[in-house]
Amino acid sequence: MLKTLKPEQAIVVKLSSDVSVRTTIPESHYPALRSGFEGYPPNPRWNVSKFRAWKTGQQWRNDLKEGKMKVRRDRMLVFAKS
Repeated sequence: MLKTLKPEQAIVVKLSSDVSVRTTIPESHYPALRSGFEGYPPNPRWNVSKFRAWKTGQQWRNDLKEGKMKVRRDRMLVFAKS
């Protein structure tokens, strides 16, 4: 019998006091995601998955600075319309 896999549900994660985002990154990787968004360096003890979460947070931070993303009134980080 074949199992059907359900797509992961996106969960709202608070990146900082003023910014939240909807993502499917596992809860155990949230600290790495937040540290990347806040601009902290990666921890050398992290595994590949946590490093990718950190890199995602860093990318969101850079996109926010460049105007590719914006924070809505409800403090949710979303892509800016072109």
